[in-house]
Amino acid sequence: VGIPVIALYGSTSAAHTPPLAERYRILSLNLSCSPCFKKVCPLGTRACLTDLKPEMVLEALSVLTDF
Repeated sequence: VGIPVIALYGSTSAAHTPPLAERYRILSLNLSCSPCFKKVCPLGTRACLTDLKPEMVLEALSVLTDF
């Protein structure tokens, strides 16, 4: 529908489930433990998602939308 997408990847991978939008930005910390594809973090940290900060999303959004 032409809406830009910010895709957050923690335990999953853009290689397996990429965004289907024309304009997108992928945010992933690419930690050594990811992608693990687990619903519950085997390390008990969930750092792959909790360390993705709102500021990172806002920066990706501003680049993607010329905001």
